[in-house]
Amino acid sequence: MVYIVVFNLIQLLASLYAFVRGGAPERLAGGLLLVAALLTRIFFLGSVAPYFGIEIGILAVDVVLLVALVTLALYADRFWPIWLSALQALGAGAHIAKAIDPSVVSMAYAILLSVWSYPMVLILAAATLRHQRRLAVAGSDLDWSVR
Repeated sequence: MVYIVVFNLIQLLASLYAFVRGGAPERLAGGLLLVAALLTRIFFLGSVAPYFGIEIGILAVDVVLLVALVTLALYADRFWPIWLSALQALGAGAHIAKAIDPSVVSMAYAILLSVWSYPMVLILAAATLRHQRRLAVAGSDLDWSVR
């Protein structure tokens, strides 16, 4: 279970970095990812037989996060939210795979749900760093697209 502790630490550090040094999109994404990770952990701990059936609580968290990230991608003046949305869609797709074929091995289902979280957190940290670089070069960085 070391990987869970490592992920939680990386998630917390990336979100804190986004809160302190990021623009509005980075702070929003940092909060979304942090809350989603916390809720996922709560639903996982409350599960009687984790990943042997569709995890309804985790499915709800994944769908809400997907909708929030797609909305962020539509309005943020950034490219990286599209990547977060795509990775989250892959994670949410694991629930569809389990629903279509309940015989999917529980370990495969668990991996498909969680593997996308690692690059998402790294993308958030890189996006925050790039925001800082744009601020240093240009003096400002537009947060939201003007529509």
